[in-house]
Amino acid sequence: MSVRTVALAVVFGAIVGLPIAALSLAARAGGQQATELREAADPVEAAPVWRTVATRHAGFDVDAPRWRPLGQRMTVLRRADGLSREHFQFGEASDGRRHAAVVVDRGELDPASAADELSALFSDLGLIARVSASPLPLETKFGAAATADVMLAGDDGAKACLAFLVRAPDARLRIAGWTCNAGPEIVSRAEATCFADRIFAVGLRDPAVAGIFARAELRRQEACPGAGAASAPVGTTERGGRPALRTNRL
Repeated sequence: MSVRTVALAVVFGAIVGLPIAALSLAARAGGQQATELREAADPVEAAPVWRTVATRHAGFDVDAPRWRPLGQRMTVLRRADGLSREHFQFGEASDGRRHAAVVVDRGELDPASAADELSALFSDLGLIARVSASPLPLETKFGAAATADVMLAGDDGAKACLAFLVRAPDARLRIAGWTCNAGPEIVSRAEATCFADRIFAVGLRDPAVAGIFARAELRRQEACPGAGAASAPVGTTERGGRPALRTNRL
């Protein structure tokens, strides 16, 4: 083969290969644009946002005289997906004092283990917590509640908490709560039971949830230790005597 023939072959190959390379680049660019268009057409769904609702009562309350001196705050929230929440807080989670809270959620909730649900709840509330599942249930007026040991981070160090979870899927109801010491000391289970038993309903129109609380009141303990001299014992009314059904308050 002559030198001229080789040179012509090289030039011809370059001319033929140029459109092929260009077509390959165009195909890759077109594929990238198609992927970008698909991503734009299917955006990632944003997480539902909680919005505060201005109302005095939404269906529940917590009558906890032992915790009230720490300061009590109640917040009612709604989410776009239909979930509603009432958050009762006694004291601050971040300071060096004792702390307790109750969160009542109503709506469709994905089932999970108690520890996973509580971990997600603490994260949702903006709290830093280490949650460890506990095999020991907590006896409450709602029955045996699942529990978890919690270390809650604060400005003055971690505080130990005992968290409990009550679920009633048929009524689309979840009650979570926790009681915390000021430091890492073990939390009294009796005090946690007493706190759970102080959750009651206020004028509920949902018969399924109202029925749960009516039955729970029949199981409520007559007294809890350490209610304080200035307050009536837990489980009794201001008039004294046997526990009264606490499904409505005037």
